[in-house]
Amino acid sequence: MKDWLLRGAARTALTNPFVRVLARGRQGGEDTGLDRQVAGVLELQRLMRLPALDSMDPPNARRFAEDGLSPLDVAPAAMAEIIDATVAGPGGTIPVRIYVPFRAGPHWLVYLHGGGGVIGSIRSSEPVTRLIAAQTGCTVASVGYRLGPEHRHPGAIEDACAAWDALVTRIPRSGKAVIAGDSFGGYLSAHVDRQAQHTGKRQPDLQVLIYPIVDQTLTSPTIEQFADGYLLTKSMMQWFQTNYLRPTDDRRAVSPAYWEDLSRSAPAVIATAGFDPLVAEGDHHADRLRRAGIAVRHRRYPSLIHGFLSLAGGVSAARAAVDELCADVIELIA
Repeated sequence: MKDWLLRGAARTALTNPFVRVLARGRQGGEDTGLDRQVAGVLELQRLMRLPALDSMDPPNARRFAEDGLSPLDVAPAAMAEIIDATVAGPGGTIPVRIYVPFRAGPHWLVYLHGGGGVIGSIRSSEPVTRLIAAQTGCTVASVGYRLGPEHRHPGAIEDACAAWDALVTRIPRSGKAVIAGDSFGGYLSAHVDRQAQHTGKRQPDLQVLIYPIVDQTLTSPTIEQFADGYLLTKSMMQWFQTNYLRPTDDRRAVSPAYWEDLSRSAPAVIATAGFDPLVAEGDHHADRLRRAGIAVRHRRYPSLIHGFLSLAGGVSAARAAVDELCADVIELIA
């Protein structure tokens, strides 16, 4: 009932004249160009005064995020088959949920959810993974990697790489292998591609990084520019990092932004959002890959915010972005 009410309230915010009038105040000054429906969602969040994730301990933050999910997630697409499985990892078994769409082709996409390395799950990413499977015709394998602070760096990276190595052995000989993820999942996807280069194991045919974090030093200029008021906040990013990394971890060494040689990277689709604290580092990573000679399709969505995948059920521009990214995958693995 709570989820139903929240979903209804959020959708009302996109059409209610009063909230839309309030939202217009966000569309001037620094917010010029912000999508009107996104402005309505942000205004609703402000009015509801929901607790910030970084005010909770990680277990409660996970429950809060999981119970509410996103009231604007897309409706779950029907699948021909859903398989719950596990693969072996360095810390034990890794849960995987495999979505097989109707008329599935030979290609597979391994998906790594976001959540800063602290929250997020197979279940919370299910609406978008189902949509990707339905739109692209790929079999999508969603990975439940270990989270901090119970399992700090590099546990998530180790699980992502182990899951990739195990899952690509299931792909038909004629099938392509795509690694994809949003936010922290994009960070992990870059590490999967990097690890494959170094080990000589199967490398992705395509990496899809959706508003990825690539700089764990948290020094990107847009982190300060969009520090508060756009769903992902600077304080939330610091909370994620405190719970994922150890104080002694070298922030530059674990950051794709500081990798010197990108010349063997997989071709990439990189999506960034104009009102995202991570937009500058995502844009810069796309530029660095391109300068290294890698084929890059950079989709920059200037009116959107971090986490727009979870708004695609109600925000028209977010849904159009997801549709475009899925079309890119279809084209680039054809």
